[in-house]
Amino acid sequence: MYIPPLCPIIGPYFYNPSVFLQFLYVIINHARFAKSITQIAMVLNRMTCVMMPAGYDHMWKKLTPMVWVSLLVIPFGGTWNCIISRVYIGPFRGGFTMNYIRTVEWAAVSFFQSIYILTALLFTVICTTVTVYKLFMLSRRIKSVEKSLFLSSILISIIFLLVGATQLAFAFCSVCQGSLLYVLQLLAFDTFTVGSAVIMIITDKRLRYSVLPCLWGPKKI
Repeated sequence: MYIPPLCPIIGPYFYNPSVFLQFLYVIINHARFAKSITQIAMVLNRMTCVMMPAGYDHMWKKLTPMVWVSLLVIPFGGTWNCIISRVYIGPFRGGFTMNYIRTVEWAAVSFFQSIYILTALLFTVICTTVTVYKLFMLSRRIKSVEKSLFLSSILISIIFLLVGATQLAFAFCSVCQGSLLYVLQLLAFDTFTVGSAVIMIITDKRLRYSVLPCLWGPKKI
């Protein structure tokens, strides 16, 4: 998909329906849906850490297995039509891309992705607002923590808005659809995938030094 000179050689092997192509397309979309569930769990984790510090560890020891099960099960609510539909490849900007012929016409993946992403955005805004408010009301305000949370909230919201906008365009704007929107969607999802990790590295000095010690070098933190 990402090395155009190989596409004329490898492409013919995938012209006909295959279990591998079907599995690859479903697992990619399943991971995208799971990302929204992960984001909801992360912001809830952050909020409960501030609101209930005493019972936080005990609570999340019980909730973590439920989160893992949710990551496996809930995305099927958006990918079920991919599983029963025919997946095919098509040429795109010198390479090729995967698409599907919907068995159930109204059940578009972009429509379900819009619902999942906008739900995650709603949770992010509400939980981050509550978290920052609780920190602000502490008797001893932790300036560095508040700064990190504010920065994280802004960056995550921008990422979610970008992904949500491209998904809404795919789901409801037939005039907008085209190769440019497809490229923007890929860019948005790539940013969505790595965004949380990048934000953590930017806002956490200890994590930044642990992950990239060659760039920052040994320093006192």
